[in-house]
Amino acid sequence: MKSLIVLRHGKAESPGGVPDFDRSLAGRGTRDAVRVGEVLVEKNLAPDLIVTSTANRARSTAGLVAEGCHYSGEIVPVDALYLPTQSAILATVRDIPEAYSRVVIVGHNPGFGMFAMKFGNGVDHFPTCAWTHIGFDVEFWGEVTQTTKSEGLDFWYPKIEE
Repeated sequence: MKSLIVLRHGKAESPGGVPDFDRSLAGRGTRDAVRVGEVLVEKNLAPDLIVTSTANRARSTAGLVAEGCHYSGEIVPVDALYLPTQSAILATVRDIPEAYSRVVIVGHNPGFGMFAMKFGNGVDHFPTCAWTHIGFDVEFWGEVTQTTKSEGLDFWYPKIEE
């Protein structure tokens, strides 16, 4: 089984005149992203690899999650994860090197929310810094398709703790 943690970026600022791609995390987004990393450790879900959208808020989220879970490996930027289609997310998942069993991918709604709802079994909303842990019944990442059997193993977002 392959284990994928689909994570929406943290809460971003919305200053006028800043292109969407360049938006940075708000204070809450920064705090929440670190907490995501801590929760992954608490749940024994520290990743083997982190893959992220190249947008500023997603890259920042990925770096803070890495800090929170003491991940020191590579954070792989993928242009196609910025405002992605389902096909782009699936293509990214299929391209994950086989050496990795538990991977965090960081990106954006609506694509990530739709992906989480499709494969996360029971996920019905996907707020900022939400993640769902999906188990795919495959031996190789390249076998993941729209119809691959999956199991939603966990779902978490910061406001659950409030």
